[in-house]
Amino acid sequence: MAEVETREYTDPVTVDAVQPGWADWRGLITPEIREQYKRDGVVFLRQALHPEWLLLIELGLQRVLGSGAQFKHKFFPGESGEFTETVRNFEHSFELQRLMYDSPIADMMSLLLGSERIWYYSDEFFIKEGKGNRTPWHQDMPYWPLEGEQIASMWISLDPLPKELCLEMIPGTHRTTRYDGFSPREVSIDPTLPYYGEELPPLPDIEAERDKWNIVSFDIEPGDVILLHPGVLHGGGWTPEGGRRRAITIRCYGEDIVYAKRPSTRPTVPLTPHAVRLMPTRCD
Repeated sequence: MAEVETREYTDPVTVDAVQPGWADWRGLITPEIREQYKRDGVVFLRQALHPEWLLLIELGLQRVLGSGAQFKHKFFPGESGEFTETVRNFEHSFELQRLMYDSPIADMMSLLLGSERIWYYSDEFFIKEGKGNRTPWHQDMPYWPLEGEQIASMWISLDPLPKELCLEMIPGTHRTTRYDGFSPREVSIDPTLPYYGEELPPLPDIEAERDKWNIVSFDIEPGDVILLHPGVLHGGGWTPEGGRRRAITIRCYGEDIVYAKRPSTRPTVPLTPHAVRLMPTRCD
């Protein structure tokens, strides 16, 4: 197992928006939040997005699911815990385009990352209706042809979730070992089987040794968001029979991000980076 700083992890700084929505983003990204993100790579913001933005995500999800042009990838296909993911839905949803251009997400990313310019990289829906297996532990950066510090993912759930069913993370692991990714086609066999199989060390079996890792999660309500560095080890929660867990992850990056080669044995995800310049409105 990688050596991770042994200090005790306390509950992260959280900020409650008095009136959630675009007018409040400056109060959400405090100096303490920015420092926590650099240190732990994990930040939880309570009620950061107004219901109008969640409605856009909901409508966007329905459009994507009804679109024959968007590929729906299945995890654990044919098994009782099968669930669906769709990557880079921006191109197929007017609603998600309006979300990225009009909501405070770009402003929050700009202030969090300390970058005057912000680009949209990709987004990803995770849809677990009924019994769904957990998303295996992994880091995102090994899959992406990017390097740098000014990058973040915003994880947004459309459904209320207790912490045991929510996204789980291991703070600080963006500053330690970079592991190979898991192989999506072989998760039923072994969720630690490598994606590339060269250059990077294989993933540890975190789920089999949970007590050895500093795992954190949150009780989440619609409007709450998790900001996550894509180098942090994380995994998605399961859903029980009759449960529902619909979440989107939006990835943005700033000025210090550069192209990085990955092992040639597999393509990066998404297959081509999507560089859409967003226009933050913040002023320091």
